Amino acid sequence: MKKVFLVMASAIMLCSCIKESGTPGPRGPAGRDGRDGKDGVQITVRYFNIEPSLLDWKTAGNFGQAGYYCYAEAQFKELTADVIDKGAVLAYMIDGEYDNQLPYLIPYNGYTRVVRYDLRPGTVGFIVEDADFKTQAPPFMGTVTFKVVVIQ
Repeated sequence: MKKVFLVMASAIMLCSCIKESGTPGPRGPAGRDGRDGKDGVQITVRYFNIEPSLLDWKTAGNFGQAGYYCYAEAQFKELTADVIDKGAVLAYMIDGEYDNQLPYLIPYNGYTRVVRYDLRPGTVGFIVEDADFKTQAPPFMGTVTFKVVVIQ
């Protein structure tokens, strides 16, 4: 048994010490310089303050049933179809001094509240859905600030 163990240990040590060899491949193309403002990465950051009113918050679905939630929409012209297809969008709910990346799960009255977002060209939607499907509109007592970062 000792011999089998020693042979296996030796084989593992030898295999882990194998050095890859060969010549490096060709160098890839140089990246864009970004000096003219058109090349490189463009980042846009916008803040949206959603007020605690029924003008800002609406509901969708049937109260108490799966799929019921509150939502607010904000216009965001930099959010194009090209950005949605080829870029990146990050959204945050500002809670005091913290930026909480969406989706954000909040313990709320014995169940979980989920804050998430949806995108379509020109519009970002902020969605609040409680696990009991009874989200009251407006879902927050005060103004809620969301931050959206677009990377194109």
